[in-house]
Amino acid sequence: MKLALIGFGGLGSVVARHLGRDARTAFVAVAARPGQRDRVRAVLGEVAVIDNVAALLAHEPELVIECASHEAFRDYAEPVLRSGTDMIAVSVGVLAEAGYRQRVLAAAAASGASLQIPAGAIGAIDVIAAARHAGLSHVAYVTRKNARAWTGTPAETMIDLAAVREPTLFFDDTAERAALIFTDKANVTATLALAGTGFEATRVRFWVDPGVDKSVHHIEAEGACGTLKLDMSNNVVSPDNKASFQTAMSIVQA
Repeated sequence: MKLALIGFGGLGSVVARHLGRDARTAFVAVAARPGQRDRVRAVLGEVAVIDNVAALLAHEPELVIECASHEAFRDYAEPVLRSGTDMIAVSVGVLAEAGYRQRVLAAAAASGASLQIPAGAIGAIDVIAAARHAGLSHVAYVTRKNARAWTGTPAETMIDLAAVREPTLFFDDTAERAALIFTDKANVTATLALAGTGFEATRVRFWVDPGVDKSVHHIEAEGACGTLKLDMSNNVVSPDNKASFQTAMSIVQA
């Protein structure tokens, strides 16, 4: 299978290393910043390093993998799907915007391409997606991170991170609001909302917790099929990169 990769940061480089060892796949193009060219080729060899969607599609990939950013998703998703090329994407927080979500899904439907959203940093997405057919009455996502992990996010305008000495809830709202406000943190809330009860019905709660040193995720759901509770804590790709290693592996599995 011919693959194209969008993004070669913490996630993209890990995904490339793993899939690059699979004899059944071959990378034909990588969308990356010009300064990353040598890093890309150190992992994948003489692959084309490009910076726009037309150049990516010119290499005729059979599958495009996005693991870059919301901006990259906006630049690439519609043209890729409109071309009839299947896509795996993780920067799906942008789909909280209803009008944009409809355009992306319409592009896929018109061409017959598929947009696959892996579980990312969380789990139980298959259970929730199945249970929604019987009816879900409650879906909630709760995450706990230490103050350092919330630094540089809108949390700084909601709570004095430096003053937190005990677990403190600072955000309790819909998945839609979470994904639109916390653009770099809320891809998992969008994934959960798309799998289950939608952006407005999915509840999201964010905590600052000095007692945790990893991102801690809690998911709960209830409906006709029964109840679900899941707790996870994730390692990051590297000490200087906050991207979840679990997210990288969910892309590889997809």
